[in-house]
Amino acid sequence: MDQKRRTSNRLLTGMVLGIVLGVLVAKMLGQIPRETWDRVLTRTSGAEERTRAVRKVIDGDTIVVGGDERIRYLGIDAPEIGEPFYEQAKGFQERVVLGSQVRILPCREEPQDSYGRTLAFVHKGTVDVGEQLLRQGLARTLFIGPCGRAVAKAYSKVERGAFRAALGIWSAQDPRKIADAEAARYIGCLMSVTGRVAEVHEGPRAFHLNFGQDYRTDFTAVIFRKNLSQLIKEGLYPMTEYEGKSVEVTGMLKEYNGPEIIIESVDQLVQVF
Repeated sequence: MDQKRRTSNRLLTGMVLGIVLGVLVAKMLGQIPRETWDRVLTRTSGAEERTRAVRKVIDGDTIVVGGDERIRYLGIDAPEIGEPFYEQAKGFQERVVLGSQVRILPCREEPQDSYGRTLAFVHKGTVDVGEQLLRQGLARTLFIGPCGRAVAKAYSKVERGAFRAALGIWSAQDPRKIADAEAARYIGCLMSVTGRVAEVHEGPRAFHLNFGQDYRTDFTAVIFRKNLSQLIKEGLYPMTEYEGKSVEVTGMLKEYNGPEIIIESVDQLVQVF
């Protein structure tokens, strides 16, 4: 087996969400890039994009439109009944979409889930409602099927912004920031990991920022070569400049011969001065 895949701004402040509580959504611009939605629309073009009135809100990620069509939002997972922030997520939906006309963008490749709900993105005007739930900290990311994965990078970036600001569900997570030596205890958690980069290793498929001498146990931040050119365009430093520097890495902690976070966006890797 090859040696562990290893080695080598802030989230740019999103546009301000303005919602007039109890009345209507103020003018908001979604943060998903236009080219991303072009890809999503291509995927859904055979699935009858349509406009419908929302007649019922089930919870933070499920609504009923038209006659009796249940819509399950793609890309997010809101709290279930009895869980913290369930009422807030449902209330957001009731204020924003209940009784309104929304645009339904179904997924052509996977139009329904096992419960018979339509899998779709939901827009009110220019606003991607699911993305705004993430922005408020009222949902987590959940990428179902090919259409959900189409917005994974953009949605994850929005989620990290809410996480860092301790909004909604993230206000209940303790800790949210840990030292690299503790990373193995939090596999499967969204987390900010801080520490000093011991070495930068250049492998055939990825750069690795190694935070210790034993790759089998120590924390590593991984940058795949396939993502490097885009990261450089976004302002990523040359990999060698991180060696010996103190940094903060934010993302989902995974296990691969030790704890690691995969870097796909520059907001995930911040030098600490």
